[in-house]
Amino acid sequence: MMIQEGQILDDRYEIDSLIGQGGMSFVYRAKDTKMGRAVAIKVLKEEYCEDEDFIRKFQNEAQAAAKLNHPNIVAVYDIVDNHEDKLHYIVMELVEGITLKTYIQRKGAMDSKEAVALALQVVGGIEQAHKNGIVHRDIKPQNMIVSDDGTVKVADFGIARAATQQTVNTTVMGSVHYISPEQARSGQADERSDIYSFGCTLYEMLTGKVPYDGSTSVAVVFAHMENKIPRVRDLVPDVYPALDIAVFKCMQKRPSRRYQHIGELREDLQKAIKDPGGSFFEGKIPEDLDETRVLSPAELDDLKSMQNQSDSKTEQPHYSGIPGFLYDHNIIRDHIMLSRIITVICGIAILILVLIIGKNVVDFFTRDTTPLETAATTVAETEETTAVSITISALETRIQGIIGLTIDEAEEDLREYNIRILSSGAEYSDTYNEGVIISYPDKDYAAGSTIEVTVSKGPQTIVFYNKNNPYDLSTLNETKLQDLETRLKERDIPYSVTEEYSDTVPAGYVIRTNKPDSSGSEKLEIVVSRGLNANVVNVPDLKEYSEQDALTALSLLELTPGNISYLPDNTVEEGIVTGQSIAAGTPVPKGTTISFTVSAGPNGIASVKSVDPQDLTTTSSDKNGWYSSISTTVSLGSGAEPGSNETMLVSIRLRQDVNGEEHYRTLQEARSYAIGTELQVVFPTIKGEEGIPSGVVEVVNASTDTVIASFACAFSPEE
Repeated sequence: MMIQEGQILDDRYEIDSLIGQGGMSFVYRAKDTKMGRAVAIKVLKEEYCEDEDFIRKFQNEAQAAAKLNHPNIVAVYDIVDNHEDKLHYIVMELVEGITLKTYIQRKGAMDSKEAVALALQVVGGIEQAHKNGIVHRDIKPQNMIVSDDGTVKVADFGIARAATQQTVNTTVMGSVHYISPEQARSGQADERSDIYSFGCTLYEMLTGKVPYDGSTSVAVVFAHMENKIPRVRDLVPDVYPALDIAVFKCMQKRPSRRYQHIGELREDLQKAIKDPGGSFFEGKIPEDLDETRVLSPAELDDLKSMQNQSDSKTEQPHYSGIPGFLYDHNIIRDHIMLSRIITVICGIAILILVLIIGKNVVDFFTRDTTPLETAATTVAETEETTAVSITISALETRIQGIIGLTIDEAEEDLREYNIRILSSGAEYSDTYNEGVIISYPDKDYAAGSTIEVTVSKGPQTIVFYNKNNPYDLSTLNETKLQDLETRLKERDIPYSVTEEYSDTVPAGYVIRTNKPDSSGSEKLEIVVSRGLNANVVNVPDLKEYSEQDALTALSLLELTPGNISYLPDNTVEEGIVTGQSIAAGTPVPKGTTISFTVSAGPNGIASVKSVDPQDLTTTSSDKNGWYSSISTTVSLGSGAEPGSNETMLVSIRLRQDVNGEEHYRTLQEARSYAIGTELQVVFPTIKGEEGIPSGVVEVVNASTDTVIASFACAFSPEE
């Protein structure tokens, strides 16, 4: 059944989004609220939920797969069987990555070294399953996921077995490009069937192509049963000879000629790393790995005796020296019994095979409708041969693999079915990148169909800044309001704009927003720069200045000093500013009157005086020494997230080089400022070391002792 985004299953699993669809199930990304981890949930479709026998077998197989614990197997966490809601699903490990099929399509043929590295991971997972008595039955690159860190994991152990048991007439569940001959003939499979399918997969990894291809699925199946085994070396001459032999051995038609256990293949792959030439195969390569040879009279006698055996669907016994994988006694006729020339035998065999394939291909294409889910073909051979019923899963009806692919990639994936894909529209998506398929009509498709898909236009959500680093607004400050408005209007996102002056952000560019991205119901508020206002200055921080320095600082910024109040103070030295009428950092027009309070010392008398600006002087009462001055601003961070109370502890010091040694003098003790403050660094009189003509004023983060900003100053003796 289809599950809605945001739905919570069994009070535990919160559905995030649909990430894939298959013939039997829907696959969702979800959150396990109990364990606090992301998971993948495979939910059975309704048509399977009606079959109690299938549900029972499916659960049994899933439980067996859940016991597998291996780094190269997708873990099964939970199995839920809810008959009341007709909801049956499996909770699995969520692996972030792409399928091995997609990896091959994007990369092309792998070199031998990389192929061995990936193959050993897959073989490790399969070997663990086989040791636990589980045969996969659907080994193919589509069922292998390459994670972001390069780990390969095999998925869906046990699922193919349950599906096979549920169907009738020995339905073949595996993809036809990787199906073993015995699965195609009878639906029977064992560990060696997985080895054959993996051999096909390894062939594709090394060549970039499937070993057998054809215009129809039936043609591909017959190629697996009858055609000569392809060699990797024919397409990739520089392949490790050891790998070429290993793939060839995996893909033997008869199970008895293959590796009998996956561990044997693992050992040969490990040997291939140290001995790419494959010398370790010497003396161990069966005759059927060599070229076709002429049959001896004794072998022909054996063939005649085989013809007289009772009709059987089991594999024919192995006769010493007979290349049985090239011949099937079902296509040997009585009139060739006396023939001793191998070319005659081959000619007649090929003729019969062509007639059989031709008849079934005609039947296949002359039917009124051919569902892609199971295209059944019955091979009716001559009366002396055995009738074989083959049912092929040619294409999963929901075309699971095309979500997340571009149109070109999807058409290449479905090339064998002559599927055409057209874009019927585009939508924004926070899940999929721009240009990839995000949805299409949920129905069955036939070969030659046209599928109209919806393509992603990119993220719906616009990110303004990293919410984990709200102090860095550099990217936002480089965004023009006009460009941002275009993106907001395209997405129908409501917003408002206000303007303010800024000393650091150019006019027309965004200063800040009230939230880090456009998600959520809160209306977006944008503050845009009006540029620098020459008539507005930020009030300096006068605290801890001397009275004279405070007056000079106001004068330098063209601010008018107001009343000076003298109040007794037991904690602050006499003559030092303890407060001011307008808070530091406040933007005000030039000429604004600023009053301040000065300590009268512990025994002082409270009084107030007015200041005549004409009496202001910028000179210091201390005439001995070398002096400089500074008037500038420093931005403490790029601005905090709206509503944030983040602060920074800041001190200011003078650094001078005296005879090769660094001397420091504190100009301002550490004070706390809000992040985003435009700190006024105004010191009308800075006394330096006598005879030292230069120095550096440093604004320091006192918490970490790191320099936020530094300014070079020139010093000269007071005249």
